[in-house]
Amino acid sequence: MIYDISPPVTARLAVWPGDVPFSRQILTDLRAGDGTTSSALHGTAHLGAHADALGHVDRRGAPIDAMPLDRYLGPCQVVRVSVGRGAAVAPGAITEPIKAPRVLIATGTYPDPERFNEDFAALSVELIDDLHARGAVLVGVDTPSVDLYAAADLPVHKRLAGYGMASLEGLVLGEVPAGIYELIALPLRLVGCDASPVRAVLRELPPSGLA
Repeated sequence: MIYDISPPVTARLAVWPGDVPFSRQILTDLRAGDGTTSSALHGTAHLGAHADALGHVDRRGAPIDAMPLDRYLGPCQVVRVSVGRGAAVAPGAITEPIKAPRVLIATGTYPDPERFNEDFAALSVELIDDLHARGAVLVGVDTPSVDLYAAADLPVHKRLAGYGMASLEGLVLGEVPAGIYELIALPLRLVGCDASPVRAVLRELPPSGLA
């Protein structure tokens, strides 16, 4: 069983206010009698399901092409939390043991990728401290940002960068049961870039689990 946890990328996909939405420019078209169909793509690097580079918030941090690929591939735990709109997920919201080094947090507070709502839940600095202490190397969330919408100083982004932890934002986790999976969410090799869209998927592990 494979769960696709990436939203469809179309012109309707919501982006952070002020970011460049997705668009496709058709350069040649078989339907118009050309020999091929080819396109040029435009849009923010933080499009849909995406990986932020450490260099997104840290001048000394790695760009996305230099992020270790093993962060985005391997055993992963999906955790569902019960939080209100606009809340920051605290360590106490996770009531189950963390059993994998990649943790995806489902808040359910950003239900429609085509409609941006500012009151999504996000993560707390204390949660990042806690997950880092438990051995997490990547944290993902089903909202546009690991930080709350009004958090202009981006404390959670900066704490992740300080620990060298990878992050995924904009995931679609509504149909994914809590549990252990294999995560595959490799960023593109965009040299010097601050982020990259990913095709994030979860694959069910065999009964042996993490072994």
